[in-house]
Amino acid sequence: MGKINDLKDQALATLKGKWGSFVGLTFIYLLIYSLCCFLAMFGTIFEGSSFTGLAVTFSFIGSILMVLLIPMGYGYMVAYLHSSRQDLPAEIGDLFFGFRKGQFARVLGTYILLGLILMVAMIPYFAFISIMAARGQMGNESKYGFFLFIMLLLMIPMYVVALAYALVPFLLCDEPELSAREILTKSRVMMQGHKGELFMLMLSFIGWGVLALFTFGIGYLWLAPYMCMTFTKYYEQLRAEYEGIADEGGEQPVVEEPAHETAEPESAEVSE
Repeated sequence: MGKINDLKDQALATLKGKWGSFVGLTFIYLLIYSLCCFLAMFGTIFEGSSFTGLAVTFSFIGSILMVLLIPMGYGYMVAYLHSSRQDLPAEIGDLFFGFRKGQFARVLGTYILLGLILMVAMIPYFAFISIMAARGQMGNESKYGFFLFIMLLLMIPMYVVALAYALVPFLLCDEPELSAREILTKSRVMMQGHKGELFMLMLSFIGWGVLALFTFGIGYLWLAPYMCMTFTKYYEQLRAEYEGIADEGGEQPVVEEPAHETAEPESAEVSE
């Protein structure tokens, strides 16, 4: 627990003086996300009405936008990594980091591959639901508690897989030379022996999550930055351990944004 508290203290120290920028960034991201979800569900809402034709069009547009939300979600996480290392407030442009040249296809491909892996982990869950539905058991109220318990149990593999690949957005930013498959492999390797640790870190925010419910969800505009920055600090610490960088006697390397990096010439040979 001491390590968790240290990470949270580091997150709060980094967010000091920058809360407004991250709350604003979270609000804009959630607003865009909500709009895309509404458009994607537009066809279902107005199915069978006189607006069906228009609804189908908006649903198609919404579905495309939902795909575009993938690199935007990546950019949202990268904003915390940049702020953690460069002590800068969040900027709206951070949301579109995943759309920059050379980023979009790589980010989208990595998350699609990750989605397929998560779907495979969910096969037992979907198989159970399909079997119970085919037998007409899902509507049996007397067994509702039992079914709920089994479904939660069968979702454990998905959570384990999600924890194994939790570092993907940060590695995508830090390792531009790696392919999608290599990014997923490195995340899995780095998280070996640490999945329980990260799970406990996530659980430590449950109390704040419950309190945010009483603010009609408004509190999540502050809770999300707090959680994401803490998670970012966890990644920084884990990466330092993975690379064998001692906490004492040395600082973690600063990784600038790819857009601002300038290539330095390798050591030049002096010819006689």
